[in-house]
Amino acid sequence: MATQQILFIGATGYIGGTVLARLLQPVKSSRNNTDNLNITALVRDAGKAQLLEELGVSAVVGDTNDAPLLGRLAAEADVVFSMAESDNIGAAEALLAGCKMRFERTGEAPTVIHTSGAGIIADMGAMGDYSASPIWDDLDIARLATIAPTQLHRPVDLALLASDDNGYIKSHIVVPPMVYGIARTVLVERGIQRPHHTLLTHIVPPAVARKRGGFIGAGKNVWGHVEVHELADLFMLIFSASPPRSGASGFYFAENGSYAMQDVADVISQTLGCRRRCVCRVHYGHCVYRSRNEAILSHFRPGAAALIASNARCRASRARALGWAPTKGTQDMMESVREVTRNYVLLSRAA
Repeated sequence: MATQQILFIGATGYIGGTVLARLLQPVKSSRNNTDNLNITALVRDAGKAQLLEELGVSAVVGDTNDAPLLGRLAAEADVVFSMAESDNIGAAEALLAGCKMRFERTGEAPTVIHTSGAGIIADMGAMGDYSASPIWDDLDIARLATIAPTQLHRPVDLALLASDDNGYIKSHIVVPPMVYGIARTVLVERGIQRPHHTLLTHIVPPAVARKRGGFIGAGKNVWGHVEVHELADLFMLIFSASPPRSGASGFYFAENGSYAMQDVADVISQTLGCRRRCVCRVHYGHCVYRSRNEAILSHFRPGAAALIASNARCRASRARALGWAPTKGTQDMMESVREVTRNYVLLSRAA
């Protein structure tokens, strides 16, 4: 079997590192055979580049704002894992330009497996007050086409879909909602990969600082969730199976349940030893906040409040039809929130 040239963007990230670790495992199958993969990773940190080299990855030091470099790397790749910068349209255009050069040179359309996010369907108007936003299904191609170009991550997704329509890439877009779980990989062990998800870092550290969980509005807003290693299973399934349909038919939500924000706040409060539940004003010092005012929004990290208070409800029908079979549900997600909270408590005590 010919060697597959892989370009990996996002190797040091939470999701990207988990997927890269799976690619490095010696699993023997028709396509996922590490003897037949030549993986090149773009990383900013020279020290992490050296650590990746020790794992057999060809590391290039640079960043996603270097369009000529991205283009050159993509022009040499059979498969691109685009697992960072889901809102960086410049980086996406540079990657796609490189893919187009490869197509024009070889006549073969490279595969691009891209991480988007459920921000594309987020109902920012919810502000915690309701859960009844529509549920989006990844098999409903006509409805997915109506997602506004102004939604988070959507400009990059649209660029990928247009390139697929033009025939010079095969795009597969994976759309996870809340990703949870502490990544446990060889990349984490070696200090290469971030082990936690970004959204939880917006929620948990401020809660630890004020010794109680919080939500916005009524906390009724709902998001889907997926465990990080099971999300990696989906990426590997797409890579290994090489689905014949791409573009609009290569769009995958990744979820295995949903949660309400008020329930996450309760779990955080309970983990912090604050066990009363109320919906009163902040200055009464109760365990869970219920307010729209700027003082409450400021308890969450800048720019995160509206997303935390939104709805993002989806159904992973296409992913399951491909054979993806996640098993970890909402109870597992809440236990992970407890674990992350306990870890941040330990960090705060050590500071």
